[in-house]
Amino acid sequence: MNREKISQGRAVLSAIAIFLYFAIFTAWIPSIVLRSSLLANAPAEVSDLVILAIWGGFFGAGLYGLRWSQERGLI
Repeated sequence: MNREKISQGRAVLSAIAIFLYFAIFTAWIPSIVLRSSLLANAPAEVSDLVILAIWGGFFGAGLYGLRWSQERGLI
């Protein structure tokens, strides 16, 4: 495992990248899908389940990516 210190600039860029990932993939994209014509005529329960699956998938992938990056010393 790589335990060396990272520079302040790299830490800031990592934080921005992490924030943007979670903002885009767990807030913006599910919101766009919810407002799309694909779910316009669907019952509320169906649209809720679809959005939950999208949100949960991106959230889980983000958490996995954070752990994977940490193990490799990238963040």
